[in-house]
Amino acid sequence: MSKNKNSRHLFLGRLVSTAGDSLYEIAVIWYVFELTQHAFYTGLAAAIVMIPKCFNFLLGPVIESMNKVKILIYAQFVQFFLMLLIPLGIWLGYESVFLVLGILFCISFLENFQGTAEIAVVPKIMPKEHRGKFNSLISSAQQLVDISMKAVFAGFILTIGVQNIYLFNAFSFLIAAIFFSLLKINSTTGEQEQSIRDWKAYKTSLKSGFSYFFKSKIVFICLPFLIANFSFGMTEAILPVYAHERGGAEQYGVFILAITLGNLTGSLLVVKVMKFPLGQLMMALPLLSFLLWFSSIVISHNGLSTLFLGLTFIPFGMMSILLITFLQTSIEEHLLARVSSIIDSVLVSAMPLGALLGGIFAPVIGVGNMMLVSSTGLLAIGFYFLFNKNIRSLPKIEDIQLQE
Repeated sequence: MSKNKNSRHLFLGRLVSTAGDSLYEIAVIWYVFELTQHAFYTGLAAAIVMIPKCFNFLLGPVIESMNKVKILIYAQFVQFFLMLLIPLGIWLGYESVFLVLGILFCISFLENFQGTAEIAVVPKIMPKEHRGKFNSLISSAQQLVDISMKAVFAGFILTIGVQNIYLFNAFSFLIAAIFFSLLKINSTTGEQEQSIRDWKAYKTSLKSGFSYFFKSKIVFICLPFLIANFSFGMTEAILPVYAHERGGAEQYGVFILAITLGNLTGSLLVVKVMKFPLGQLMMALPLLSFLLWFSSIVISHNGLSTLFLGLTFIPFGMMSILLITFLQTSIEEHLLARVSSIIDSVLVSAMPLGALLGGIFAPVIGVGNMMLVSSTGLLAIGFYFLFNKNIRSLPKIEDIQLQE
């Protein structure tokens, strides 16, 4: 990567953006909880972040026809201006949960463009045999930055000032845009830029993406994650309330830090497990995550509970990198943006519902019981993969042929 300027600029741009997002991740849901003191609004906030991602599939053909570097740059600039509105509102004495929710929705919508463009641009700057290591490296570096920021700020979330967190996040978007502007990639979308303006061509492009998705083995791997994402949506919504019952804002920061450490470890170790068949990994990893997550919830000691929660996300972090690498390696490059956007929409679609239901039922049955319910999502996908011969038979990632 040191000799590849494009990969270096993409790497640095994503790291800077992550530096701001890591604080924002802690602050936003907790800030909503502080303003409202109710799980329903934390569930609503989590759902609003996720809802735009459900419609990401509509953007795939559009992104394929556009200059992906420009998408990265403009998305960061607009997010910079939007994020400035929150500290500006606080300074003017206007603290409104609805202002925060509205900005959340807009930023989440822009991240659809950014995320899909980032996935689609990697094959243009990295050879096939190096993409797995690049994804592992960039994910691991992002997790390290995430941990560094949270280690400094997580325990002081109530003292450093929410407006300062949002201000830092805004300028991180701006700096990331500068790094992305240094990417030099030849555009090959001239003809598509003309044809995408044709509604018929757009529908044809969209239809071909869905056809590829449903006729390949991707569908067998992705659909079970609907259940898992329903559970994760629920967890994200109720985690501030759960942390509040077990210690308050500091405990919330510690939980987030543990999750990040687990993801980092999984990202670092995933290269070691790529030598095993994907089918075997998809059976073992979610079952292991479930056992660790369940243990974390039933253990009353906060230190041990936090440890097991962090361990939960080691196999989960591996699964995330495996899925991304699987897509970038196996899907034809000219279809990657539209198919990955469809997958993103499918996987996220259950999360807003999980977040809303988590916020509604947590006060009724107890937040601890809701956390136990949420852990069963990983158990479900583990058993699905265990009893699905299409998954069990999957070879190593580089040997997979989707259209079989």
